[in-house]
Amino acid sequence: MIRRQGQRWASSPGFGRRTGFFVGATALAMALAGGLFLLRNEPAPEILSVPATTTTTSTSTTTTTTTVAPTTTLSALEIQKAQEGLAALAANGFLVLSEAGAQMVSAEEVRSWLSLDGLVLQVDVSLVSAFLEQSFADVFVTGNDVWLSATEDGSLETSLSKPDQVCCHPDMAGQVAGRLLDGLSYGTVDLRQEDRHYSPEWVAQTGSTHLIGEFTTYYPAGRPRVTNIHRIAELTRYTVVEPGDSFSLNDHVGRRTIENGFVADGSIVYGVMVQAVGGGISQFATTMFNAAFFAGLEFESYQSHSIYFRRYPYGREATISWGWPDLKFKNITPYPVIIWTSVTPDSVTVQLYSQPWVTGQQTAQWSTSVGVECTKVTTERSRTWQETGAITIDHVTAKYRPEGLNCDGTLSDPEACLFDPEAPVELDPRCPNYDLSTTTTTTTTTTTTTTTTTTTTTTTTEPPATPTTELPAE
Repeated sequence: MIRRQGQRWASSPGFGRRTGFFVGATALAMALAGGLFLLRNEPAPEILSVPATTTTTSTSTTTTTTTVAPTTTLSALEIQKAQEGLAALAANGFLVLSEAGAQMVSAEEVRSWLSLDGLVLQVDVSLVSAFLEQSFADVFVTGNDVWLSATEDGSLETSLSKPDQVCCHPDMAGQVAGRLLDGLSYGTVDLRQEDRHYSPEWVAQTGSTHLIGEFTTYYPAGRPRVTNIHRIAELTRYTVVEPGDSFSLNDHVGRRTIENGFVADGSIVYGVMVQAVGGGISQFATTMFNAAFFAGLEFESYQSHSIYFRRYPYGREATISWGWPDLKFKNITPYPVIIWTSVTPDSVTVQLYSQPWVTGQQTAQWSTSVGVECTKVTTERSRTWQETGAITIDHVTAKYRPEGLNCDGTLSDPEACLFDPEAPVELDPRCPNYDLSTTTTTTTTTTTTTTTTTTTTTTTTEPPATPTTELPAE
């Protein structure tokens, strides 16, 4: 694919010096038929011309050839033929071909590159270089970053990356000058290759060898929220979380704005659906939450949707909004973790690649009532540590309400806290009585060491029988 991208070019060491190609005086017509040419560099020019006379002396052991310099007296006919040859070279202009497209050089421009030094025709390669750099400056042939995938046994596979191509290859001007002096009115030139940052070598430097966690969620194609999901996946792909570091989805992606590639769609505020730029990205947050859940990583901050949507795992999901709530997890392993994302028209997948250290699985789930209308869901996670075989237990929670209702059964108002400072505390930074301390999630952990085969019984609470209105939630 050819893409134009603002004034990207770089001069090479060969550009910026005066370099010339020359054609012999008495055989100027040979310039159009592929005669002898010499590339010269200032300040010590070498002029190649066809000698006027040549004498040869021979002995029994050696042969010596002596070239006599041509006369410096030029006839009017010689000068006329030289000028006609120069005009013939420039008459049709020159067509420059490259993988980025074609560029036509006018006859007038070509003529400005040519000059006569006596009867010697020369091309100023520095002028050719300057023209090409200006003409191809904004041309950019996009390459490909490395692509990650997993084999059936979870081993990491990488595809080859393809370098970008930009102006200008160091020999680009010389190629054009050479073709021109060969009497040709077109020529193909090479662009300069720039390696992509995300290459197989980059993956190898992270030490990642295996898939440690993944999850996929689905959505109807073609809705505005799909644009947002694809955009946040793009912004997150290739992120590396170093050992001991934390990853914040809000901090990494930044505020969701039109300028940053997001569009308006549905979002939940106080249990009511409203339109907001970035609506729908919580589906990506849920997908990432589950990938981290199964990778056994530590959650530092998360919150479930306040309304349950059947496209998400019941009780095991997360939402996100600018400011708060955020999705934040910590890499508790001694190895870097690569966040890898991929999308299709109707799905998004998050994969985490690293080295095997710990795995997570859901081993139990139960529900309790909160107030009149709400439900709290607790999900148990068992983490198995590969090195020791130890198992640790922790929990994640979710609290759901019916759409449009508070837990006490009263109608919810998405703007209530903006007008009533005495409104009940809600987890919304816009509220005057917003209290961040209420967002902290506490989990309990127990540790056991397994020396014999253990059987785990999993109890699962089914989600509500009546589905909530299928609208996107941020």
